[in-house]
Amino acid sequence: MKFFKALINWKFWLSLVLGALFLISIYFFTFKWLNDYTYHNIEVEVPDLSKMKIQEAMAKLDEMNLHYTIDSVKFTEDVEPFTVIDFYPAAGSQVKPGRKIFIKSNPSDYPPVELPNLIDKSKRMAFTQLAMRNLVVGDTIYEEDPARDAVLRVLYNNKVIQAGTSLPRGAKVDLVLGRGFSVDVNVPDLLGLSFQEAKRMLKERFFNLGNVTFLGESNDTILSSVVYQDPPSTDLYDEGLPVSIWLSDKNRGELRSKIDSMDILFRRKVSRDDSLYYNSVQNANKIDLSDLPEEIRNQVKHDERAKQNMELNKTQQAPAKPKIDTTGISIE
Repeated sequence: MKFFKALINWKFWLSLVLGALFLISIYFFTFKWLNDYTYHNIEVEVPDLSKMKIQEAMAKLDEMNLHYTIDSVKFTEDVEPFTVIDFYPAAGSQVKPGRKIFIKSNPSDYPPVELPNLIDKSKRMAFTQLAMRNLVVGDTIYEEDPARDAVLRVLYNNKVIQAGTSLPRGAKVDLVLGRGFSVDVNVPDLLGLSFQEAKRMLKERFFNLGNVTFLGESNDTILSSVVYQDPPSTDLYDEGLPVSIWLSDKNRGELRSKIDSMDILFRRKVSRDDSLYYNSVQNANKIDLSDLPEEIRNQVKHDERAKQNMELNKTQQAPAKPKIDTTGISIE
């Protein structure tokens, strides 16, 4: 009974009509909005952008309510700079308004290239890697280094640059290479030079400084000069090896005895005119050996023993007279 009363109640029918109207309005509003949002049954033809300047192509797409993305990484010499090379979708394609068009344009120049890591690489490998990246080798500068033709530094506009530095295509770079060391070269003459002059000359001639010893009581490198060196300037020596020097504030004449002793110690050729050792050997019968320096006395004794041993060996090795076998020989 209550059910039938509800059916004839005007409030019930009013609520039903209002609900139906709400559902119908929602339905039409939703589909209308979707049609407008998706541009239902509305299409735009993609224009032909080929060979257009990029600014012209952008203006054209803006007029047609088309969005775009531009890629200008790869440079092509056959196409003018800032010109459309390719685009997608193709010309004549039907697309919705607001569709994104992908454009490839030609930049103004080649993109920069990164400098590869060339440090400690060989000269040949460095040239190859630079050529692969369209970089040009300018000057090759050699410096003292044990590794011959190894890359020590890379210069661009006279400044050192590191691996990964961006450079324009075709940029010219200079390579600093290891000179390597030569063998059997003349040792520089350091006698009479100051300590700083000797170091500078050794560096210029690609030798290293060895032991530094002072003769006498003074250890002042400013007032001292080189009075002895090992090896001497008369020797051939390999570059990169050390040269030892002896410094003193006295001249070589005042250190004659000491220098002559070092000549014996280091087996140097001695001058017959001023060598105490040579004179002592020549006048051994006249000079008391006890008056000579210890090094000279030991060398004289050594030479005398060596001479006696040589004479003894010659005597022992002298061939004996052949014996004649007289067996069976009769003398009448």
